[in-house]
Amino acid sequence: MDRKSFVIRAGSVLAVMFVGLTAVIADASRSCAFGQGNACASTCRSAYNDCRIATKGSASCDAQFQACMQSCVRR
Repeated sequence: MDRKSFVIRAGSVLAVMFVGLTAVIADASRSCAFGQGNACASTCRSAYNDCRIATKGSASCDAQFQACMQSCVRR
């Protein structure tokens, strides 16, 4: 696979992951149930792991994970 194809595919994966993570954060922020805290953190960890695998360890995943976890704490 040439570099241009790889960059396009990696960008596409990141875009899809960002949209998914944004949807997860928005959905998690709407829930006020006490038991949802652990589910929110689990969702953040899962998205973080998927991001790290897809991006081969990109530091951008760390920032997304931190934002996700902060949204769990704010609820």
